Amino acid sequence: MSVKDRWDIRGQPAAVHMLRNALRTGRLAHAYLFVGPKGVGKATTAEMVAAGVVCEAGDPAQRPCGECPACVDVAARRHVDVFWVEPEGDKILIDQVRALQQRAMLKAVRGRCKVFLVEAVDTATEQAQNALLKVLEEPPGETVLILIAHNETPLLPTIVSRCVVVRFGPLPKDVAAGILRERFGYGDAAELGAALGDGSIEAATRLSPEELLQRRRAALDFFAELRRSDITAAPRLAESWNKRRDELVEMLDILQIWLRDVLLVQHRPDALREPETWLVNVDLKDELERWAAAMAPDAVLAALEHVLAFRRRLADNVGLRSLVDVLFVDLAACGRPVVA
Repeated sequence: MSVKDRWDIRGQPAAVHMLRNALRTGRLAHAYLFVGPKGVGKATTAEMVAAGVVCEAGDPAQRPCGECPACVDVAARRHVDVFWVEPEGDKILIDQVRALQQRAMLKAVRGRCKVFLVEAVDTATEQAQNALLKVLEEPPGETVLILIAHNETPLLPTIVSRCVVVRFGPLPKDVAAGILRERFGYGDAAELGAALGDGSIEAATRLSPEELLQRRRAALDFFAELRRSDITAAPRLAESWNKRRDELVEMLDILQIWLRDVLLVQHRPDALREPETWLVNVDLKDELERWAAAMAPDAVLAALEHVLAFRRRLADNVGLRSLVDVLFVDLAACGRPVVA
């Protein structure tokens, strides 16, 4: 296996290039801050760097080799010179940072260097951050500290300024879909999972592929029922959703992606010829074509606008019941079939 294959961290080329080059040249900083959304490869990259630091391969360009005892032990989280610090409950506590300080003062056991990886450092209490700052201000020799955060805003500015900040962005949809298909077995649900995950594998895998496809079918069937029903029935249909906020939001997310695909089929002739390029719901291409023929483009666009308006008002803490009533009436009105 080549070094390139071992660094199979997709969608983060700038971060990977910088860190691989630092390992190859032996110019690692004493402290890094990896910042980015959940589920985009920060922890995996941190583990690769840790393995590269302690790797026993003679050629720096081959580190991490993935095969030496040190690399194997890092992957199993049992290397004596590599330490993971994770939140206790939902916080990084001062006692955890104090334990890190004490370990950092000791010499490495197997090699020349120790590595500390602190996950979710943005959850650290104020006391823990102040203790961590002391480590950064007076870094022990032969120590690499990797802080991992979803958001740098809660961190002390002095902590951020003493680290090399490495930014991780959301994964492109095609990259996320490929990961879901190849590593998680999502099959036909990969594109939908990637779209709902918004660039995060963690968010994309919240539901199993079977659950995703079942919930998409439920969302489409519900909207089809609204289209068939008399508009005066919409408030009755809305009643069962007044206390199911999260489930409703999820259904609307799926419906939003579906309506977007319908619009593309209506307005781009190549969407059906090249569905992998244009569409999310690739596995339901024929059904998309039927929907595109059955709904006027203006009605599809209006439905999309109603869904987006609902999400904006929900974020403004408008009462859910009234919002659902209005939304369902609006969707029923704009979902009337095209009359030939």
